[in-house]
Amino acid sequence: MTAKGQIRESEVVCYWVDAAGELMLAPDTKMKPFVGWHRVECKTTSEIENFSRRMAKQEWNKFRSMKVEEHLRYKSHREKLRSNCLLRLAKGCISAADEFATKMTLKNLDAKDEALYKLLASEPDLSRASLEIEKYDAETIKARANGKRMGLRDEDLNPVHRLIEGVR
Repeated sequence: MTAKGQIRESEVVCYWVDAAGELMLAPDTKMKPFVGWHRVECKTTSEIENFSRRMAKQEWNKFRSMKVEEHLRYKSHREKLRSNCLLRLAKGCISAADEFATKMTLKNLDAKDEALYKLLASEPDLSRASLEIEKYDAETIKARANGKRMGLRDEDLNPVHRLIEGVR
């Protein structure tokens, strides 16, 4: 019998951690870690939840740094595009559609900069430790049920069971 908060042995979560504190989910629970990594097991639900939050924060930081690197990598290209659009507007566009496209290009460049600033200023919500799909599924399941009974009752099963027993 497992204690309260314990899970079955087959559902133990193993992860590896290196000296820098980077986490990696173990590819196999019995596998020895790579050189420089240490194996850690999560046996209780609270340990798994804490690991999940730490892993989510680590992945969020990786995602954010990747987006910043991408933004910096294409900065010179975006600046050339912006100056070309401003020059085109100053010279005068050849048509109304051309002017509209140029203004939309400028607006899109500004939107990309704004999205980066929002990403830099935001933090992941780790208090609930649930994925967006889980939140969505919970709502759709409630809506689908719409107060109706789910599954079969004993009264529904008994006549079928009696029929099966009668055939034998």
